[in-house]
Amino acid sequence: MQQEVIIEKDLFSLGSDRVADYVAHIFCEGGGCEFVFNEKRFALRSGDCAIITITKLVFDVEPTDDFEVTVIYVHNTFLVQSSPESNYGTKGIMALYNNPVMWLDEKHQEVCRSDFKMVEYRFNDTGHHFYKEALSSALRSLFLDYFDFHIRIDGGETTFSDTQSAMIRGFMSLLESGAYKEHRDLNHYANLLCVTAKHLSSICKKVSGFPANYWINRFTIIDIQRRLKDPTVTLAQIAEEFNFSSQAFFSRYVFNLLGKYPSEFREK
Repeated sequence: MQQEVIIEKDLFSLGSDRVADYVAHIFCEGGGCEFVFNEKRFALRSGDCAIITITKLVFDVEPTDDFEVTVIYVHNTFLVQSSPESNYGTKGIMALYNNPVMWLDEKHQEVCRSDFKMVEYRFNDTGHHFYKEALSSALRSLFLDYFDFHIRIDGGETTFSDTQSAMIRGFMSLLESGAYKEHRDLNHYANLLCVTAKHLSSICKKVSGFPANYWINRFTIIDIQRRLKDPTVTLAQIAEEFNFSSQAFFSRYVFNLLGKYPSEFREK
């Protein structure tokens, strides 16, 4: 049975299949760590917090010897159940694909530390008669404070309608589920969401700064790069896995987005 919450004191699970269906909430309590997420390198320092929405996009985790961290992994299903009713979550989550790390001042470090301790307490209090509800409540407080941290850093909240937020959440959920392996045509997603492709792309750009096709290609190419790192999988197998009509088309797709052919990633 899948655990709804996992709490760890290191980052070793990031990028592994074990936490592929979880969102990682991280608070650095000492030392530092560098890692690659979404093809970019980030530094996590004492007092920083971070949210990794897609853990399989994390590579090359390099902690310092004195690194101290708490990671709360929340399964996607339980995360939805515990999330507060705030449309800011849509904008915040999309922004976190570009930069998952948030710097906190001393006051908000203490707020974050308190939230993490409460979640840990509720997580360990398995004898509570309303265990799941109490744990969900503690997580909801953590999520609201994360929203607050992000608004302070991001420069203010942007308001979106319930319809717009639901549309973007649905679009990103489809991509997170791996739909891009079979479908990279924007019309496919627009039809599923009962909107026009133009409208979906326009709202995506309004919320994240990027049109919908950017996100489709982004999810696809990141996953392809991950597969290219596995020498036991042939290029033909990857092309088939991602539903390309031919290996030549697959090669052109990778070259157009990365400026290199797939075979070049395999060259030593």
